[in-house]
Amino acid sequence: MPFPPLSVLVLVLLASSASAALIVMLAAWPLRRRRAAREPKSVFLFDGTALVDASPAGRRLVEQVPGGADRDRLAQLLEYRFPGLTARLAAAQGDGEFRLPGRDGLGAIMVEHWEGLTRLTLAPGGKAPPVDRLAFEALCDELATLRSIGDCAPQLIWKQTPEGRVIWANGAYLGLVRRSAPDAVGRWPPPALFPAEDSPAEERPERRRVALVLPGAPRRRNYEITRLRRGGEEVCFALDVTELVEAEQARRNFVQTLTKTFAQLSIGLAIFDRQRKLVMFNPALLDLTGLPVAFLSSRPQIQTVLDRLRDRNMLPEPKDYASWREQLAALEAQASRGTYCETWALPGGQTYKVTGRPHPDGAVAFLFEDISAEISLTRHFRAEIDTAQAVLDSFDTAVVVFSASGTRLMHNRAYADLWGCPGEAPDGAGIAEELARWRRAAAPTPLLDRLRDFVGRFGPREAWSGQLRLTDGRGLSGHFAPLAGGMTLVKFTLDGPGRPRAAPPVEAEAADAAGTDDTGTGPAAARHG
Repeated sequence: MPFPPLSVLVLVLLASSASAALIVMLAAWPLRRRRAAREPKSVFLFDGTALVDASPAGRRLVEQVPGGADRDRLAQLLEYRFPGLTARLAAAQGDGEFRLPGRDGLGAIMVEHWEGLTRLTLAPGGKAPPVDRLAFEALCDELATLRSIGDCAPQLIWKQTPEGRVIWANGAYLGLVRRSAPDAVGRWPPPALFPAEDSPAEERPERRRVALVLPGAPRRRNYEITRLRRGGEEVCFALDVTELVEAEQARRNFVQTLTKTFAQLSIGLAIFDRQRKLVMFNPALLDLTGLPVAFLSSRPQIQTVLDRLRDRNMLPEPKDYASWREQLAALEAQASRGTYCETWALPGGQTYKVTGRPHPDGAVAFLFEDISAEISLTRHFRAEIDTAQAVLDSFDTAVVVFSASGTRLMHNRAYADLWGCPGEAPDGAGIAEELARWRRAAAPTPLLDRLRDFVGRFGPREAWSGQLRLTDGRGLSGHFAPLAGGMTLVKFTLDGPGRPRAAPPVEAEAADAAGTDDTGTGPAAARHG
C-alpha cells in the first residue's frame, strides 16, 4: 500500500541517522582500542620469587615496597586491593593463568605462570577521573613527606591484620627485627615482635606495656604499645619506655625502703600532699595519737585530723580554738618559707614536740615526738640545780667554780656581794675577767697569779690556801681545790673580828720566799701540786 509523503520522509531521516551513528561508532572503535592500549599498566615478571623485570608503572610501585620487591612482598602490598592474592600465588602449580578482581571494582590483576616464570599485570578499573596536575603533585609531595616521617620516626610503627600478620612496617620496626631476629632479615612479611592479642573492640586507642628480650642485650627492653583499629586492620605504635619503667621501679623500691625505715621510727610521721590529704603515715603515729588505722587510711584532710586529735584530747587546749586552728592553717601558706615547731603540753600530762617541714611539690610532713620523759628529766635536773644553787646562796662563804678551760660555771650570792658582780650576773666569764675584778678590789699579791696558773694547769693538783687583803683593809682567806673533770673550786672567807688580820702583801711575799705557804702551814712545794 502506498505511504504518505510525510511518513516516507520520517523513514528516510531515521535510516540516515542510524547509518551515521553506525559509521561514527565504527570509526571510533579503533581509537578507543588505541587509547586503551596506551593506558599505563603495571606489569611484573618474576623468576620464582625474584623480580627480573617490570614496566615503568610497575617500577614506580616497586619503589613503595619496603626492604626490596620479591613476589611475596609485592603480594602483601597488593593484598588489601586484591584479597586472596597471596594464597592464590602460593597455591599456583604448573602452567596456567587466573584473573582476580579488585576490591570495590578497583581494576583486576591477571596472573600468568609458566615454566617457573610468573607475570602479574595490573589492569585499571574503569575510566579514571580527571586529576589536576598541581593537585596531583601536591598529593605526591604529601605522600613523600608522610613516608619520610614514618621511616625516620624513632617510634616503632606497623600495620597488621587481626591475626597478627605484619603487612607494613617503618624503618624503626625493621631495624628492631634485624636485632631480634637476624635470620628473618630480607623475608616478607617480617615477624611479629610482640605477642598478638584480640583486636580492639572500638576504634579508640588501646595501650599496654610489653617486655622484649633482645639477643645479647644486657637487660630487657620495655615498650608501650598503642593499637588503633582501622577497618579490618590495626595500626600499632610502640614507644621504648625502658628508662621510664626502671625509674618507676626505682621509685617504688625507694618508697618501700622509706616505708620500712619509717615503720621502725619512734617518731610519728604524717605526710600531707599539696591538697592537704594524708598520703603516708607510720605505725608510731598510731601509737602516739591513738587514731584508728581505717581513719588514717581514708586519706583525711589535715583539718579533719586535727579535729579528731582534739576530740581525743591529743591537742593542747587553747582558750580560743578557732584562732589557734587558723594559726595552724596558716602553716599551709607558710610552708614554702620556713618550718613549724611547737611543744604541745597535753591535758593528759604528755608533752609532744610537733615539727612541720615543707617538702617539694607543696607537700608538708609533720613529725610527732613524745618528749615527756625528756621534759621530766630536764625539770628534775633543773630542780636539782635550783636546789644546789639555793644551798650555795645560803653560805656566807663566797664560792665560785671554774671549768678546766677557765670559764666560770657557777657562783653564789655571797661571791657576787663580795666582788661586786652586777645583779644576777650570768655565768660564762673567763678566769682573766675574774682576776681583773679581784685585782680591782684587793691589794696586789702574787697569789692571784698563782691561782691563774692553778686553774689552767693539767695533771694532778692539790688543794692549797692563801690570804688576801681587800682595798678597804679587811682580810680575806682563800681556799683553792681541784674538782673532777679538771674543774676548780675557789672559796673566799672574810676574817672575823676575833680572827687574825691578813698579812700585808710584803709579808706574804717573804713567807713565799721562806718556803712556806701563805698560811704558814705546809711546804711550798704543795702549791705546785
